[in-house]
Amino acid sequence: MKKFFKAVLLIGGTALAASFGFKAYKRINGIVKLSKSLPEFLNNVYGEKPKLGVNRTFNTMAIKAGFSQEIIDKHTDIETTIREYIDDFYPELAKCSVDISVYVKGEEEEEVTETETGEEEN
Repeated sequence: MKKFFKAVLLIGGTALAASFGFKAYKRINGIVKLSKSLPEFLNNVYGEKPKLGVNRTFNTMAIKAGFSQEIIDKHTDIETTIREYIDDFYPELAKCSVDISVYVKGEEEEEVTETETGEEEN
């Protein structure tokens, strides 16, 4: 009887580990595909290829999209467009919390330069 329960426990544990591994693979694969296809999609919609950053933690995905000031002023629905794209084409990624931030390309890079050097440019 002990051998039977040991075998069931071993098979169940292996199946559980395989299930978690497959889910993790699907998430990582989805993020890789999203990071490749989202800039092209946004380029087709807005006419400018954004600087894109995608980060994923356990239940949160953070997307940072950098556009020029003209595009941000002209289109106020960039976050909605990105969210709808994820919902339509990547439903496995839409299940988690998605934080989308849109910034001006030049400003983000200047802030990083200031913090790295510790000095402000005047």
